[in-house]
Amino acid sequence: MNKLQIIPTNNISGVVDVPGSKSYTNRALIIASLIKGSVTIKNPLKSDDVSVMIKCLITLGIEIKENSESIQVIGDISEVKDQEYQLNAQLSGTTIRFILALSCIIPGVKIISGDDSLNNRPIGELAGALKDLGAKIEYLKKPGYPPLIVKSSSLSLKETRLHGDISSQFFSALLMIAPLIGGINIDVMGVQISKPYVGMTIDLMKYFGVKVANTNFKKYVVEPSQGYVLKDYVVEGDYSSAGYFLAAAALTSSTLSLKNLNESSIQADKNFINILKDLGSEINFQGSDLIIKGAGVKPMRVDMENCPDQVQTLAVILAFAKGKSVITGVRSLRIKETERVLALQNELSKMGIKTESTIDSLTIYGGNPKASEVNTYNDHRMAMSFAIAGVVLPGMIINNPEVVTKTFPDFWEKLSGIGIKSNEI
Repeated sequence: MNKLQIIPTNNISGVVDVPGSKSYTNRALIIASLIKGSVTIKNPLKSDDVSVMIKCLITLGIEIKENSESIQVIGDISEVKDQEYQLNAQLSGTTIRFILALSCIIPGVKIISGDDSLNNRPIGELAGALKDLGAKIEYLKKPGYPPLIVKSSSLSLKETRLHGDISSQFFSALLMIAPLIGGINIDVMGVQISKPYVGMTIDLMKYFGVKVANTNFKKYVVEPSQGYVLKDYVVEGDYSSAGYFLAAAALTSSTLSLKNLNESSIQADKNFINILKDLGSEINFQGSDLIIKGAGVKPMRVDMENCPDQVQTLAVILAFAKGKSVITGVRSLRIKETERVLALQNELSKMGIKTESTIDSLTIYGGNPKASEVNTYNDHRMAMSFAIAGVVLPGMIINNPEVVTKTFPDFWEKLSGIGIKSNEI
């Protein structure tokens, strides 16, 4: 399946069963591997990113079993032997960052790499912090980037500092291993971006029995003498995945019901609800069901630093809003699967939409977009975001549509379920 053409429709309706959160699933896998005893993760996301995380843990010798409804982490890091390991994170940024930190507290020589695009994403800030804590890490090619080799198996110090404006995942990686090294103090240099993602890590650690003192996202402290508690875990629905359907309903002034969403969730992309409300959509909860009544789009100015994974989705629907829109807080998008700001500008330009950008903003001059053939840059979110434009524009074609398997393998099927069909061409 090399290309899909989206078929426009004026009849979007129905119910979407939202899959489990990738962010919570992968965090739960790491924490479960640090706990002695069997942990069952229920309602996990099944996707490429999660499969890659599981493969890395299994490579280390940690026993994991899967079925259609759960993942059972039976083993833990005490089973890791003193030998050489090749750990391939493929295209998963979450995996390579979390596995790098984990590798610093287990035996053996760990060689950690990814596919070419992942190896071009910087990891030096996290590696430097781990070195400050006592890790022995070497770069195998370009300094500051994968692949790396970890030759140590323990961390001796408890204090480090990280720049906050690169990736929140660096902080999450360190926090999750903290109970196994006797606690940690992390100072944030500058401004912490993507705060809700750190909050999700802290939330999950608390669920498993470990408290993190968070001083206004400027300092994190995990006190010593804490340990994870053996518990099963149910993954809540993924607001990142929900965002595409919410955007489609907003753009077309349609009504949809989305199931399996936690109204009290602290997920970063839950903020997208408030953005769509500002555009005029009516959104309400009935238990774990979210009901949206879309009301079209209009130009807006919005800071998306705390929900960066929805920038592409919002940018696409704002292309239909007649006038100037400004999205700020986009700097973290420049080191994702692709340089997402540039990718957005390239593809919106092909649709006849003028854009401008700075290091931390994207300006969109919307109004009358035309259909185009969209390159996805091996980026799942480019494919899913631009698919929404095809709901109203005849002739929208998505190249490499199978890239959605990274986080949402049945995305196209769920689109079809609410009336948005597509043809393979």
